[in-house]
Amino acid sequence: MKDRTMLDLIVKELLERKTEDIASFYVAPVSSMADFIVIGTATSEPHVNAIAEHLLENMKAKEIRPFAVEGKGRSRWVCLDFGEVMVHLMCKSERDYYNLEAIWGGCEKITIQE
Repeated sequence: MKDRTMLDLIVKELLERKTEDIASFYVAPVSSMADFIVIGTATSEPHVNAIAEHLLENMKAKEIRPFAVEGKGRSRWVCLDFGEVMVHLMCKSERDYYNLEAIWGGCEKITIQE
C-alpha cells in the first residue's frame, strides 16, 4: 500500500470541519485515477462548501494543491482531486442516491483514526 500521509492529512482536515460518516478505500489495485477514495457527508449545501474551502485552504498552506475541483460554489456534491487521494463531499441525500460505496466496496476499507 502506498504512503498514507496525504490520506491521513485530508481526513484530519475533514474531521476538523465536522464531516460525518467518513469512509476511505484503497483503490489503487483497481483504479489508475487515485490510490485512495475518501467519501464524507455534510449536513447541508453550505456545509459541503465550507468543508471544501477549509480543505483547500489548509492543503494550500502545506503547498498541496488539487489537480481539479468539481462542484465548488453552490453544490451538494464537491469532488477534489489531490492526485493520489480523491475526495467526495456530499449531502446525505446525494450520498444515499449515488452510493459510491457500492462502487468501491470491494476495495480495502481504510480505518479512520479520529
